[in-house]
Order: sequence, then C-alpha cells, then structure tokens
Amino acid sequence: MKKLPYLRSKLRRGRWFHSYRRGEKEIALGVHGLHPTDPRVTAAWAAEHARWEHSPPNTATPKAGTFAWAVDLHKASPAWAKLAPSTQQNRAAILRRYVKAQGARPLSSITAADIEAALYAKGGNAAVNELKALKKVFAHAHKLRFLPTDPTRGLKIDRPASEGFATAGAEDIEKFQGRWAVGTTERLVFDLALYTGAARADLVKLGRRNIADGLLSFRRQKTGVLSEVPLTPELRAVIARTPDIAPAFLLTSKGKPFTPAGLGNFFGDAARAAGIAARLHGLRKAFCVYWAEKGVSTHQIAAMAGHTSLSEVERYTRAADRRRMVKLLVEGA
Repeated sequence: MKKLPYLRSKLRRGRWFHSYRRGEKEIALGVHGLHPTDPRVTAAWAAEHARWEHSPPNTATPKAGTFAWAVDLHKASPAWAKLAPSTQQNRAAILRRYVKAQGARPLSSITAADIEAALYAKGGNAAVNELKALKKVFAHAHKLRFLPTDPTRGLKIDRPASEGFATAGAEDIEKFQGRWAVGTTERLVFDLALYTGAARADLVKLGRRNIADGLLSFRRQKTGVLSEVPLTPELRAVIARTPDIAPAFLLTSKGKPFTPAGLGNFFGDAARAAGIAARLHGLRKAFCVYWAEKGVSTHQIAAMAGHTSLSEVERYTRAADRRRMVKLLVEGA
C-alpha cells in the first residue's frame, strides 16, 4: 500500500493511533483503533490533507464524529472531486451554512426528523437542493461505517411546480433582432447562443480553439456531455464577426471574456430592452427547432445540444411557429 504523506500510524500496546504530522504540528485523526489499511483512516487523512492544502492557514480541524467533520470527509472524497465546479460551488455554500449552524453537533445525534423539519421550514427549490447536498454527506459517512444508519435515506422533498425558463419563440427572436442590430455585442451574444445551443457557462469559454473538422465542439460544464455542432453558414457568419485573435468569441467592453453570471446579467438587460422574457437558456429551444426543421433526428439534436434527456428536445421541437422561427434564424444571420 502506498504510504500517504504526513500520515503517522503507530501501534502502541496492541492499539493503532493515527495522526497527521506536518512541520511542528501533529493532529490526531480521530480514528484510533483502526488498522492503517482501513478506508476510514484514509478518509480521515484525506480530509486533513485537503484542509492543509486548500484551506486558509490555521484552519481548525473539526472534532471527530461531528457534522462538520463529516462534511470535510465528503469534500475530500473522490465523489466530490467528480462534481462539476459549479455544483461544487453551490453545494459548498449550502454546507457552509449548515456547518455554521450545526457543525459541532455529533453526527450520530442527527435524525431524519431533524433534517426533514429543517428542510420543510426552508421550503421551495432551496429545500430540494439542500437535501441533495446533505444526502451525499450522510451517505458517505454511512458507507464508511461512521454511521450505523443514513438519516437521509428515503427522505424526499417535492420540487415546487415551475414552468422553468421562458423559451424564445418567433416573436421573441423578431423583437430582439429588431432592437439589436448585427455588429452590437448584444446581438453577437444572442446569435452565438442561438446557433451553438450552448448554456452561458459554456458560451463564455467558446473560441476558435473549439473549431475542428467542420465542427464546434465543447463539453458541457453542467453534465460533462460532449456537444458537437456543425459549422453551418449561419454559424460561420456569426463567428466571422468575432476577433481573429482572442481568448473567447465573446468579450466585455474591457476586452476580457465574460463570466457566466456577467453574461447572464448582460443578456438580461438586452432582453428587457428588447421587450422579451426569454433569457439565454430559453434560446436553446430555437436551436433545437432550427435543426428539427432541417430533418435532424431528436437523438442527433440531443447530442448537439448536450441534452441527457430526449423529452426536453421533443417538447421544444413541437413548437407551432417553428417554420417562422427558422426563417428568422436564417435571414437574420
């Protein structure tokens, strides 16, 4: 077994003791009595090692067996590392709030009723997202046998009914094209979103480095799914309006790439000025309709848009005004 850096395991009077020793500090890992090859020792070491590597200096180590300690174990796990950066960021924010309120509480004292009561008090989509984050913490602790039972197992919170993002129809496209002329950054954002089908987190990163063999290729940040969009005449015309040498197609007034949030705010202002409710995510409908009208199958459209479900694509492509939408997309390029 490969030796883990800074891990000190000593056998004293038939009992193992484990600590993380770095510099002049030696911190007990809270898993004494376990054999050095036990996964729980590795998990406790990984949490302490991550704290030294990624947390501010002198960050205190939570007491073993507490909720804060369990959160650290989860965040140092391979499952956490596999999450998309945006998901890590959102879940870390949720867990920080819970650690602040209940971090010192013994993990074994937290019941399903406690969690359910806290989530129902929160309510809405926030409660659904918080349950997702909490489930992973308790499931990981249970899998490592730090908990005899997982209090979140079987716990469900119904997501409130929602129509989701407003989608862009023919009238929205016409209004935006009428308000923002070709040559404006607002129109460039709009057109790139339409012809690539990219979500804003992906749109801000797209540039000429994504072009090869007649395709614009990128891996969706949210799902990790590879999207490969053909370079149609319309998309080529839009790309031709972007700087030849730039880190991305879309640049702010200062010549720097947008952040996803910044691009969302920028487009939101432009959409309001054009009198439409649709935002960047809503333009994916027009992208799907455009390709459906070209005779492309639902499976192929899902591959280009990076959808993991066909139902959303099928719903988009049943639009009554799709021929008018395509006409606007072709003539407005």
